[in-house]
Amino acid sequence: MENNIKDMLAQLALADAVSKAVGEMTSTRSNDNLRAHVDSALMDLYENTGASKMQVEVNGEEVGTFSLTFTKPLNETVIVCRDPRKLVNWLRTTDEGKDTLDAVIGKAMGDVLKAAKGYGFLPDGCAMEQVCEPKRVKGSMLKVDKLKVAQAMGKQLPSAVAGMLGTGEVE
Repeated sequence: MENNIKDMLAQLALADAVSKAVGEMTSTRSNDNLRAHVDSALMDLYENTGASKMQVEVNGEEVGTFSLTFTKPLNETVIVCRDPRKLVNWLRTTDEGKDTLDAVIGKAMGDVLKAAKGYGFLPDGCAMEQVCEPKRVKGSMLKVDKLKVAQAMGKQLPSAVAGMLGTGEVE
């Protein structure tokens, strides 16, 4: 039993070390790592050609895709507050304002306006405005089949790493 635990701890230590090293390389929070450089290269490609997706190959074998992710375009009519004092007066002195305030008590201005719009109210001091935002890049997504990567690497992949990918020994 003790040997089994020691073996599992050794495997866990290896997995944790590899995970930390790989995590540093692939983190989307860093501006100076492998992921950031690949993100930048794909953004450049997108800006120059419109291409937002690439096939990922390892040793000539297709193992997945790398693509930009986008926000949804926004085109809706929203309420904006032009005079906060008038809005507060409306909230305090009208039935509609009181209903709205009750719905969002303790919330931020945006929530107050959203609730008023939901009730179909246009509070004093506010106006309807059209907001249009085109889609924009919000990030990227990497989809890789770990077994395909292991098979593509063949003997170049150390057996300890191949085991973590679920293939056991690499032929």
